[in-house]
Amino acid sequence: MRGPPDHLPHAHIARCLDLQESDISEALATPETTRSLLARLAAVSAPNTGAAKALIVFARMATTACSWIDGDLTIDLSADGATTVIEAATELGAGLRERVLPPARFRAPLDEFARAIDRVPHMIAPLVVRHRSPTRVALSASDQVRRTTAPPPPIEIARDSLFEPAISPQRRPGAEPPDAAGDSLLPSSAGVDAGWDD
Repeated sequence: MRGPPDHLPHAHIARCLDLQESDISEALATPETTRSLLARLAAVSAPNTGAAKALIVFARMATTACSWIDGDLTIDLSADGATTVIEAATELGAGLRERVLPPARFRAPLDEFARAIDRVPHMIAPLVVRHRSPTRVALSASDQVRRTTAPPPPIEIARDSLFEPAISPQRRPGAEPPDAAGDSLLPSSAGVDAGWDD
């Protein structure tokens, strides 16, 4: 019997912008937990709500944070109408390629992912762009890079260091709410939030 929705894995993620460093580090423990996180991100994805932030999960897979992958890692993003399909595979040599996760379909156009990569390329490091066209972007990291690159250290802001105004500031008449435009994030974890609010 299924539990209530709030007991589902990653139920606290209501949109891709909610992804935190702790979600990623916990998920990378096994292929199953990584698959679960990516499935949740795909399920809540929508255009202009930070879907490209999911690329950080794939970037962390290309570091020592992920121990269950062997060989060179390739990440293929393919346009499929208004959606983007992301596939992760390893290249084991001699032309052998093995899928490491099922394809994830995000409800956001490929252009949204490509713009995020252009704006903040360091956020997908150590992955590098190997191919780019209007319908496909290919990212990769060699086996040696994966085995020698540590993920960036998580930097959390202590709750007692945060300033929370007692009264919400008034919005200008006709102005968009900050989250609607997705351009006024207050990052809670360095390397996760900044720049992925496309």
